Amino acid sequence: MAAADVDTSPTCRAMGALEVAPGQSPIDYIHDAFQEELFEAGLIASGAPEISGEVTELDFSSFGTGSWNVTLAVASPSLPEGYSVSTAYSFKTSFSAINACQNVIDAFQPTVSDLLSKVVNHPEFPALAGSEGSATS
Repeated sequence: MAAADVDTSPTCRAMGALEVAPGQSPIDYIHDAFQEELFEAGLIASGAPEISGEVTELDFSSFGTGSWNVTLAVASPSLPEGYSVSTAYSFKTSFSAINACQNVIDAFQPTVSDLLSKVVNHPEFPALAGSEGSATS
């Protein structure tokens, strides 16, 4: 679910790989959140077109004004060319590495929420989900 050039285990200020949720890398978190979003929207059903997602950008800054920059490309058999959405989510950071990295982690959930909102509110989402309005990831 990540492009080849995307760092799937980003580190923060040499403190080790970010664990944005217990036992989850950022890519795992995005995948699970995407499936949950589709499920809660009633878009996962047997025989529905499979919506695939690929993270094509995943980076953050924990200096100055902190920010997450994430891009997700989505496609399905009903819309093979798909589309991409991006978010640039800003947050407060800290001079302290421990606090700054915790702020990076804390900002990831709202970043992903914003990203997935852009996926499902995109004008091409109904075509992506297929005529039945159902999909799976």
